[in-house]
Parts: sequence; structure tokens; C-alpha cells
Amino acid sequence: MRFRPGRTVLLSLAFLLSLFRVGGNLDAQTLTGGLNGAVTDPSGGVIAKVAIRLTNAAGASLDTATNRDGFYEFKGLAPGTYSLRAIAKGFAIFTQEDVQILAGKTQQLNIGLLIQMEEEKVEVSDSSTKVDIAPSNNAGMVVMQGKDLDALSDDPDELQSELQTLAGPSAGPNGGQIYIDGFTAGTLPPKASIREIRINQNPFSAEYDKLGYGRIEILTKPGTDQFHGQAFLSGTTAAFNGRNPFGTVPSGTAPPGNHSVQYSGNLGGPLSKKASFFFNVEGRKVIDLQTVNTPFVDPASFQIIPHFSQIVPNPGSRYNVSPRLDYQLTPTNTLTARYQYYHNYDGNEGSGQFNLADEGFNVVNAEHTLQISDTQVVNAKTINEARFQFLRTTNLQTPVSFTPTIQIQGAFTSGGNVQGALNDTLDRYELQNYTSMALGKHFVKFGARMRANRDENFQTANFNGTFSFGTRGIPPPTASCTAPAGQYTGIQAYQQLVMGVANGQSVQSLINCGFGPTTYSVSASPVGNPTVRVNWFDAGLYAQDDWRVRPNITLSYGLRFETQNNISDHADFAPRLGIAWGIGGTPKNPPKTVLRAGFGMFYDRFGYDLAAQQQRLNGLIQQKFIVNNPNFYLSDTPPVSQLQQSGAPATTYAVNPHLRAPYTMQTGVSLERQLGKSANLAVTYLNARGVHVFFTNNVNAPNPARNGQRPDPNKGTIYQFESDGVFRQNQVIVNSSIRMSTKLSAFGYYSLNYANSDTGGSGYFPSNPYDPGEDYGRASFDVRHRGFIGGSATLPYAFRLSPFIIATSGSPFNITTALDPFADSLFNQRAAFASCPSTSPTVKQTPYGCFDSNPQPGEKIVPINFLTGPGKFTLNLRLSKSFGFGKKAESANTGPGGGPGAGGTFGRGPGGPPGQRGGFGGRGPGGPDGNITNHRYSLTFSVAARNIFNHVNLATPVGNLSSSLFGLSNGLERQPFSQSTSNRRIDLQATFSF
Repeated sequence: MRFRPGRTVLLSLAFLLSLFRVGGNLDAQTLTGGLNGAVTDPSGGVIAKVAIRLTNAAGASLDTATNRDGFYEFKGLAPGTYSLRAIAKGFAIFTQEDVQILAGKTQQLNIGLLIQMEEEKVEVSDSSTKVDIAPSNNAGMVVMQGKDLDALSDDPDELQSELQTLAGPSAGPNGGQIYIDGFTAGTLPPKASIREIRINQNPFSAEYDKLGYGRIEILTKPGTDQFHGQAFLSGTTAAFNGRNPFGTVPSGTAPPGNHSVQYSGNLGGPLSKKASFFFNVEGRKVIDLQTVNTPFVDPASFQIIPHFSQIVPNPGSRYNVSPRLDYQLTPTNTLTARYQYYHNYDGNEGSGQFNLADEGFNVVNAEHTLQISDTQVVNAKTINEARFQFLRTTNLQTPVSFTPTIQIQGAFTSGGNVQGALNDTLDRYELQNYTSMALGKHFVKFGARMRANRDENFQTANFNGTFSFGTRGIPPPTASCTAPAGQYTGIQAYQQLVMGVANGQSVQSLINCGFGPTTYSVSASPVGNPTVRVNWFDAGLYAQDDWRVRPNITLSYGLRFETQNNISDHADFAPRLGIAWGIGGTPKNPPKTVLRAGFGMFYDRFGYDLAAQQQRLNGLIQQKFIVNNPNFYLSDTPPVSQLQQSGAPATTYAVNPHLRAPYTMQTGVSLERQLGKSANLAVTYLNARGVHVFFTNNVNAPNPARNGQRPDPNKGTIYQFESDGVFRQNQVIVNSSIRMSTKLSAFGYYSLNYANSDTGGSGYFPSNPYDPGEDYGRASFDVRHRGFIGGSATLPYAFRLSPFIIATSGSPFNITTALDPFADSLFNQRAAFASCPSTSPTVKQTPYGCFDSNPQPGEKIVPINFLTGPGKFTLNLRLSKSFGFGKKAESANTGPGGGPGAGGTFGRGPGGPPGQRGGFGGRGPGGPDGNITNHRYSLTFSVAARNIFNHVNLATPVGNLSSSLFGLSNGLERQPFSQSTSNRRIDLQATFSF
């Protein structure tokens, strides 16, 4: 048989025409219609698995539910008038009467649900712990809503540190990033304004620039369908708390008092059928304590006090006002606006541990934030989100003293604070537009984000000058220099200096004997105005597709493009890839086990602050002079103008024309398993490799191979940002979540972490400027073990218990000397291994072994971060008791007409993930805090304890070999384990809700 193309084409055309003709006849004969639409929350996010019931005039009904993209559809409807009802847990019931269905037409009805005050008791499904192949439903994430938030601190500073702990070790030296309602930057909103917190969700999404493991997303509360509010009061005083063991006072002297009072109030509700609001105000007044514990030279006896202690009051106050408005412009368009004003004052910041009281400074911060979001349902398959944020931050800092700084290596620092005065105004602009399309088995997202920062910074850092005392060798005594020979530490040299001056010796003679400062540094502005102005811009474009290859396999792939100014690297491409396989899953039987794998490249930006630092010390706006072994001290210090006129080389920053944006290549494999109806378990392996990581290097350092000659002898120290650092990190993370009815929830993780690096970030200076690779070794973020458990349990008689447990192994620390061989006032040289016993004055025997503080050629240098500090543990606990009064709520229906339950748990759509985004970036219900009394009004009394066992969590030990405190801690670990004011803290709280 011969192939005849002409006949084939004609037959095909005839067949197609017959289809159109038949189709037209069918349309003419169609007597039915259809109805579809999208269901969204007040912020415009779609909601999955909302129960929808459509009832005709005769009372017959049809039921369906929204899919994972928030869409519903009814087909084959007889023409007529219907009523529609939509129900989802956490939302007010939606009812629409007189829905007209026309023959041959499909109507569109989009539904906007309002948050409902949750006073009813709802049976909980097991959906909260089901595993799922959707990219945003990874079991390794942590989602906190409602009662789960009780485990977190109400104090805004502690809250942020707890969230960073929850995010885990992340990857690399920069850690994770916080997003507030989808925006970067800004102050954390008050806890009372937070509806939901998501951590580590969809880690390989191309929508985000930062690493997914370590990403913290915070969603604020919208208004509800009825008025509700809350008043909160919390306080503590020294009588309730455990004292800082490092703070001692003279016998018979009472220690300074400390206290904290925090208050907040909020109100939310409807403004109309299409609008709702939420308004919160919060304030705090505290008197904290900063504790000094350092070797010190007694100014009266001139004896070295090994553990000199000061307790410095650290008063502070802050308040926060944050209204939010949600308005449904049309059934398909939702507008959200949120404003926040934040004001904070802290006095005597900067003192503590090695820093004496006169090192303090006072800080006043203020911040205005405006966020506007518009969500448009374009059609039954497309949603567009546009967001804009403006943020203005002002920072005013004033030092307590403007006298020169005296810095004794391995001991105390006194005089004025080297940071000087600061007046900074920063404007941030952020514009986003994201579009989502549900195209059959493909869910496509694409969009763009642009950010612009404008910073005006006035800073007088080191304008007061700094005298540094490091280790030095003293020759044999002479007639004019009677001190014994040997290796003198900085504090020993300083002791000889002040004691000699008190005995009538001249400063110059003491300097000639070797007891003067090792370096003097001072900064100045040759133009008389050290103000720096920086304009910074970056942009990111992305596209991604979640392809449901099979009912139990999802393939996600995307690409992100980023660019910025201020560096020569203007084109950064970041591919992302992920796959999820539901092992054994079928369309009717969801899988119990999910295997995930993913890969992504994630870039870090060269920030506006680095651009400002580079501009500030360019030799024109500011100059920094370093004088080694100066022949002056305090009273006879020459003015900066004399140093400028003498031709002394200045320290400057030079622009690096080859600077590149750092990126991290992260690969992850996880196995997720549902354990019964109320628990799940996820085991994840992460491998991360950092390339082009930033550090700061002295590119004009004296070269030991050339007898200490600089590459450019006519210039001083030249700092330059470089992007040649690397890091390697391997982690194993085990996550688990348990949701046993509404009365018990628990979640936690354990991580095993190994990390090596040759840099600690942009502010890191290599110990050897000519070979930064010498510092490759254990990274500063190589904390081997981390564990966390949190949750909430409702007890009989309306009691509630919320634990928050954190345990980590110790942080690594370095063994350094007080030497400055490269004449750049950086005392970061590492010691060498030595044998004991030894007659060398530079060899020191310690509990960790023997080390030489003045390494000689041929000696083995101690690896970086060779030692490990003590582990840390804290149990924070909140116990509350609620009393209900007023009208008692009725039980909620489980679904329309007794159908399938529309509820989930902890803000999840029925059978869906926490705060189901549906792929469109929308928010789950979340709702206001639950009321376990089931009454209209409730009064709750709480006791919140931080570090309830009063376990002493020590700060990272001192690594300076010249310090008498080497290997010891001289303070408490920072939050969330402890704080300088108290080791254990107990707050009494009262909350009234309606």
C-alpha cells in the first residue's frame, strides 16, 4: 500500500471538522452548567481541602472539597438557583445564597474566608502527622501555631534567639534568615501578633534566595469574623531569679536590683463583611545587669586581681505598635496592609566580661515598617501576589566615655568604647511579584523580587584612639630598667607601667624599658565629616515547576537568577531540584513513607554594610593610623593632624575588582515515615559546600619572607574583602512530631554536625595574610550535637504545660597568642605545640597540654578551633491555669450536613499540611489563640521559667594563651540558655482574653 500524504491530510481535516460540528451540536443540546472558583484566607492565600456543599431549591445537595491549589469545581449542574456553603476549621462558615446556574455556562464564584474565633472544641484528624509528597509538606519542617507558641518566650529578644535555635545549625557561617509575612529584614513582631511560625519548609524552593534549612517564616494575625482581644502582663524581679555566679559584690554590700515588666494588648475583629483588622501594642521596661569578670590591675595596690568583678546596671525600655488591615476589594482581590512602629532604648550596653563599666554606650533604635500585599485570583488556575515593603531604621549610639581605649590582651578593656558615636538612618525598599498557575499535573510559579537600601551612616569609631598591650620580651635589667627579664604578658607590662608612673618614673623611661603599649591606633576624617552614604540594590528572578509525574512522585525543578551592584559579579544563576517519592502510595491510599532528595545553589550577597565599610576607610572619608611600639602614652599622645603631616602610612580599605558573590551548594536526602495516626519521623542527610566565601585580608602586610617588608613600602595596612574562602559541612538531622488529640503535641529534632572552613565570614581576618588556607580546619559553627524538644500539653482543670528543652555540645574555640607579627593590630596568631617541662618563658602548661605562645620556625602550629567549650542545657517551662466565664460555646459541626470533617489541627486544612500554601504562597488559618475553657471570656495565670534547673551554662572559654583565664569561662552563655542578669529567670504572668 502506497503512502499518499495528500489524501491523509484531507481525511484528517475532515475528521477534525466533524469533531467541531459534533461539538457544536452537543453544545446546542447541553442543558447543564457548572460552577468553580478558588477559596482564599484574609491574606489572599489559598486553602486546601475546604468542604464545599451546593444545595438546590429542592434540598438536594452535592459535596466537594478544594484541591491542594485551593480550587473547587462542580460539573453537570441543572440550571436553577442554588445555595453554597464552605467550611474549614479556624474560619467562619461561608454562605452564599441565590447562586444562579445557567445552561451551557460555567459560573465562577471565588470564596474569601474570615478567621473565626476558636472557642469550640473540634475533633482532630490524623492529618497533622501524615507524610506527603508535596514539596512544601516535608516532615523535617517545624510548624508552630496556637498552643505550640506557648512554649516560646514572650520576651522579644529571647524569642528571636529561640527561633534561631529551632532553625538548627543551618549551613555555613551566616546561618538562616527570617521572613516576616514574606518579607526580609525588619524587627521581629511581638509574639501576640504572630499567628504561625514555619521553619525549614520546602528547603529547595527557587522562590527563596537563602538556604531552606534554617529559614524561618513568620506569619502575623489577621482580623476575625467577630471581635476578640487580649490583655497581657508579665513581670519578674531579682527575688525570683538565680544570680549570675560571676557577679560578686563586696561583703556587706547588696547587689544592684533588677526587674522586668512587660505588657501588651490587642484587639481584632470585622470592620465590615469585607474587611477585618488586628491591632497590637506592646511595651517593656527592664533593668538588666551586665557582669564584668576579668583580670585587672588594682589602681591602689597595683596588684593583679585574677577575677575582678563589676555589676553594671543595664536599663532598657521598648514599645511596639502594629496594626493590620485586611480588605476584600472584590471576590477575587484581597488587600492586606500592616504597619509597625518599634522604639528601643538600652543603657550601658557594651560592658561585661572583659569590658569595664566605662566601656558602655547608650543606644536608641527606632523602626517604621509598612507592608502592603495584594492577592488577585486571575482565573480558576492563576493567582498573582504583589507585595511592597518600606522600612526605615534609625540608630543613635553615644558612648559613656570619650577617653582613649586601653585594651589589655587577655585581660580587661577600659576607657571609652572604640565604637564611638553613631548616627545611622537606613531606608529599605522591597518589591515582590509572584504568579502561580495550576496547569494539570504541573504547578508553575514565577516571579521577581527587587530590594534597594539607602544608608546614611555617621560613625566616629576609634576616633578616641586605642592603646593595645600585648605580650613582649623584656631584656635583662639595667641601671635604669630594674624589672627582671622574661616574657611579659600585656597585663604584666601594664602593671609595671602604672606602678612606675605612681612611683614617680616618667612614661618615656618606662616605655624605653619595654612596658609601653605594643600598638596605638586612631581614626580621623581628613574632610571633617565621616558620614558615609551607600545606595545598594539587588534583584532576583525565579521560575519553578512542581510536576506530579505520578500520583506518588513529584518532581520539582527551578532556576533563580540574582544580581546586585557594588561588586563586579552581576549574574548569578542558582538551579534548584527536588524529588519526592511516596513509597507504596496509591491515589486511594496515601503513602506512609516518603523519600526525598534535593539539590540547590544558594547565594549570599555583598551587603550594604560591607559596601559602607569599604567606602568609610577609603583614605578620603576616614583614615586609620597604626603606630607600632609607640613612644607615647595618654597625656603625650600626638594629635591626629601630626600623624597626618608626618606622612605616617594610613590603614585603608581597597575595592577588590575580582570579588564574587559566595554560594553554597547543598544536597539533601531524607526519609520520612508516618508512625501510626499521631506521629511522624524524618531522617535527613545534608551535605553543603561553600565556595567564594567572604573574609577580610591585609593585602599589604609585612612579609616575613622579605624581612618584614610590605609589598608597597609607601603604604600602610590595606584591607580588602576577598571571596576565596571555602567550607564543608555534613549533617544528619532527625525530626519527629507527635500530635495526640488537641491536648498533646510535641516536636523536636537532633542534629549531628561536622563542619570545616578557612573563614568565619566577611569580618574574619586570616592569621597568615599570605596563606589564608592555613586556617582551614574545624569551623566556628562546628557544634557537634544539638537537640531540641518542645510542645504543649493540656492538663485537667484547665492547666496547660509547655516545655522547651535545648541541649548542645560545646562550641569550638581557638588557642591564640597576644602577638601581632603583621603590625595590623590583629592579635589572632595561633600558638604552637610544645613539650613540658620546659625552661622557655614562652611555653605554658595548661590542662589542655603545653603550648608555645611565641612559635618558632619548625614548630607545629595548633590547628584552628582546636579546643571545645562546655556543653549547654536548658529547660524552659510554662505552666498556666485558665478560668472561664461568660457564655459557653457550642460544639462545632464536623462538616456540612454531617459530611466529612472540615477540620484539621494546628491550622492545617483538613488532611493538608500545616498552614497549607497550596503552592500559591497563601496562609493557613492559624487563627487566634485557643481558649481551653470553652467560655467567651477567660483569665489565665502563668508561671514562665527559663533554665528552671538553674544549670550554669558557661560562655565559650578564653582562648588567649597570655590570659590568666585561659581555658576558663568568664561569663554565662547568651540567650536562649542564659543571660548576664540571671542564671535562672521566673516570670509571673496574667492574660485576659475574650
